[in-house]
Amino acid sequence: MLKLPRLAAAVTLAFVAHAALADDPAPNPPPATSQFKEISAHDQVRQLGRGVNVIGYDPFWQDGARGNYKEEHFAKIKAAGFSTVRVVLFAFRALDAQNRLDPKWLNRLDWVVATATKHGLSVIVDEHDFDDCSKDVAACMPKLKAVWSQLAERYRNEPNTVVFELLNEPHGQFDAATWNASFPQVLAVMRKTNPTRNVIIGGVRWNSRDTLKDLALPAADKHLIATFHYYDPFPFTHQGASWADEPIRSTTGIRFGKPAEIAQIDKDFAAVKAWSDASGRPVFLGEFGAYDKAAMDDRVLWTSTVARTAEKYGFAWGYWQFSSDFVLYDFKKNEFVKPILKALVPATR
Repeated sequence: MLKLPRLAAAVTLAFVAHAALADDPAPNPPPATSQFKEISAHDQVRQLGRGVNVIGYDPFWQDGARGNYKEEHFAKIKAAGFSTVRVVLFAFRALDAQNRLDPKWLNRLDWVVATATKHGLSVIVDEHDFDDCSKDVAACMPKLKAVWSQLAERYRNEPNTVVFELLNEPHGQFDAATWNASFPQVLAVMRKTNPTRNVIIGGVRWNSRDTLKDLALPAADKHLIATFHYYDPFPFTHQGASWADEPIRSTTGIRFGKPAEIAQIDKDFAAVKAWSDASGRPVFLGEFGAYDKAAMDDRVLWTSTVARTAEKYGFAWGYWQFSSDFVLYDFKKNEFVKPILKALVPATR
């Protein structure tokens, strides 16, 4: 029989050990042998289909125990009719002074990739440190290369359902010339371990559709997918958003649905399709959404119009976003926001 002090010590040690592990999912290491089969960029876009952005601003990355995302949510995403999750990563926050990624952070990402894959979802690993990179390109580039050196090596054996996105929304110091000189350096790092995995790259000015024409994708690399983001008309989609500039930030009640507004979406996407056909590059619409302050009926119409128009022109798409804002899923109620879900996936019951 244990004496009381020894019993107390044992209980304390057990509690400490449990606490040390409680904030992380169980280890889900990437495959030890290659599961990858080469797939064309065009077939990859068809495989991506309908997607949703996940996790980016969730506390999961800092502490798995406080995170909202559980395995059931990936199952629900698949069951609702989606085929892809775009996993939003602020990887720079997980780097140490030697630009090494935190093992606990990597373990959380392993769990996301493994869980999404288990439920039949494609996974876009999206590096999202766009603000840091766009403010200081010189400071960004060593970190971005280090991140992708580690992630590309780690996930080199994953199936072709795992896709890399080099950097979200370059802007600021990343003008077209600087971006075109910079991203191939990072791509070269990725290609050392993943020579034929498809990689998503967009233009400058926050992945504006208008900058695709300035994007100098390497002609010899056929495993590249172009991306753009769409939030037009911006005063409608971002009305009342705290991060928007004035007067959009303090303005609400802006409506959407005039025939000319709907026609403009088709015109904008037709121009992207023309670029895609001319360049031979398939397209992924990586983000679109209308902020929660807009009227729900207008949000539904806008969201449905964008999604159906993207599909009309053969673009895969990823809605922004599952939770946080522009929400598709209400964690408090543990259910989808039905009008938005139905706008995205009309067959949803």
